[in-house]
Amino acid sequence: MHISTAFKSDVLYICCDGSVKTYEEYEFFVAGVDGIIQEYIEEQKSPQKFSKWKFMFLNAFPLNTYALGHLLRLKAHNNYAFGIATNDHRLLALLESVQFHLLFELSVEHDPRIYKA
Repeated sequence: MHISTAFKSDVLYICCDGSVKTYEEYEFFVAGVDGIIQEYIEEQKSPQKFSKWKFMFLNAFPLNTYALGHLLRLKAHNNYAFGIATNDHRLLALLESVQFHLLFELSVEHDPRIYKA
């Protein structure tokens, strides 16, 4: 998995490219995501202003339950308000089946790093 950031309109995207299948990949996911949150959300050292932020999962199916649990922890324990986007309808269906649509704004979107329209 590769983790990066992108800005589109007034939204900060934390782009997670690739699947999280193993526990080692989950640990890499957590370290990358928490580092970006520390820098952009908590310390607000963003070069651009944004009004909301989303996780963008690209080519991330399947996504293991550890990663899903980390998203829940960020929402419930840290009280972060964020959305979740993906470019894969299968991942969207998985998120809806575990009722993430009740907690998060879910959407299917293009890669914000390359799609400018």
